[in-house]
Amino acid sequence: MAFTFRRSRSTGVVILASVITVVTLYGVLQNQYQLKNLLSYSTRPLWDKNTGPNEIIPHFYGEGLTADAHVCGIHGFTKRPEMTNVKVLDAVLMSNELDLLEIRLNELDAVVDNFLIVESNASFTGLAKETFFAKNRARFAKFEHKIVYSFLPGNALRPGQSPWDVEAHTRNTMTGLIRSHVATFAPNTLTIVFMSDLDELPARHTVDLLKNCDFGPSIHLQLRDYLYSFEWYIGPTSWRASAHVWDQTKSIYRHSKSGERILADAGWHCSYCFKTLPEYILKMQGFSHADRIAGRVNLLDPKRIQDTICRGKDIFDMLPEAYSYLDLLSQMSLQPLKSAVGLPRYLIENSDKFRFLLPGGCIREQ
Repeated sequence: MAFTFRRSRSTGVVILASVITVVTLYGVLQNQYQLKNLLSYSTRPLWDKNTGPNEIIPHFYGEGLTADAHVCGIHGFTKRPEMTNVKVLDAVLMSNELDLLEIRLNELDAVVDNFLIVESNASFTGLAKETFFAKNRARFAKFEHKIVYSFLPGNALRPGQSPWDVEAHTRNTMTGLIRSHVATFAPNTLTIVFMSDLDELPARHTVDLLKNCDFGPSIHLQLRDYLYSFEWYIGPTSWRASAHVWDQTKSIYRHSKSGERILADAGWHCSYCFKTLPEYILKMQGFSHADRIAGRVNLLDPKRIQDTICRGKDIFDMLPEAYSYLDLLSQMSLQPLKSAVGLPRYLIENSDKFRFLLPGGCIREQ
């Protein structure tokens, strides 16, 4: 009798262990992306370092200040000769950021000669999407004379093709658009091209400074990094935006490092700054890192997204990409700002229209 009892107990232990093992394996398989992220990002300060530009140039500006010889000089630049024929181009890839585009065009209108826009009817991941700019072009009629638009036909990803391949092709298309447009300029025209994603917005005074001062062949722009709106401030961590003196034979449209120099506090990066919840879902499904939602359809739940926005947490439930534990802890516990000072003037002038971008406006439309 005792032998039978021991055997039954042993069998029960084996069954229980098997169930626990199966459940654990299932949990690992279902959450492998999160586990990889937890392991990788939590240890990043130990094995990685920021590869962005490290020569930070102090930025000086006061309200109404003009970029004269003195202002150029305190930045370590020289004033461009008065007779220099300078053209400034602002080049962006369009996804669905109509509100940020409106703010951008109004912020930069006085200092930019042409706005170059490339738009496709498919996302980087090959999903069909609207041509948001083309369908809403009348909204930007005020700037029509400055806009140079190019439509890039898109398609579903081919076998072996990745979203990164599509993104590279889209940026190459912008390179071609810039070259064809610059070719229409008069000889000896100095062309400065600002290269940034649409949600990376240089300040007007930054563009004016670099237009009038000789900063060299290229310079990166350090932007104030925000999440969801100008309520959740991450820090001065955004560096990929840049300005280049365009060379028709060598220059390319890029979103990567081109040098070590970066101008401090040069504008704003407002990531995932949309008015409606469907815009968030489109962005999450359509950009190059869309593998973050593979097998995790719960991430696209509108209620979860709304809650995430109002709490200032990561929309993919991932740890921040930080290179020190101080930054990691800081970005994991963001506090909502109460200040809207130092933001684009057009945004403040139209605060009723863009309430969702300002402190206290976290509720999104359905």
